[in-house]
Amino acid sequence: QEHASWGEELEVMEWKEDDGTYREKHGWQGKDLIHDKDAPVRVLNYYVQYGPGIIVQGAGGAKDRGGVGTTLTGIVHFTPRAESHKGFCHGGSMCSLLDDVIGWVAFLVTGECRPWTGFTVQINSSLKRPIPVDSILLVKARITKIERRKVSVEASIVDPKEDDACHAVGTGLVVMNRGVLPEA
Repeated sequence: QEHASWGEELEVMEWKEDDGTYREKHGWQGKDLIHDKDAPVRVLNYYVQYGPGIIVQGAGGAKDRGGVGTTLTGIVHFTPRAESHKGFCHGGSMCSLLDDVIGWVAFLVTGECRPWTGFTVQINSSLKRPIPVDSILLVKARITKIERRKVSVEASIVDPKEDDACHAVGTGLVVMNRGVLPEA
């Protein structure tokens, strides 16, 4: 399969239960904006390829995977519920998707999936091409820099059927919770 080169499928319990009981049981009040089965723009699957690892000078911490170079690729459906201009999706749906992938790739920085261990504090986006309603696209994100608790990420939304024509790009900054990364 084509997506085998994207890495291993990311499995998150909260996304697997369609009836919402996991989220309710764990304190959420609503449905997930990007992963719910009825979301206007929905990530169908995420795949992770971990980077070569984390080495923090003076902190005594080293891991053999994760860190800079970790990438997350997602298959995304922009449903008719995301429509704004006739036949095209709202730009906010693109920005919400970039926010999601930037946060989730940062949750992988340690070389394992550790959901909700940080907060996206900044996203800069540039919308390049409108997205037609009912499109199936790819979203990609890569960790580019780690500075203490700050994880920098680059992301894009592309169309694999059009030679990865770019619909949007973004950069983001995620601050990890204390204790997630070694602080030198």
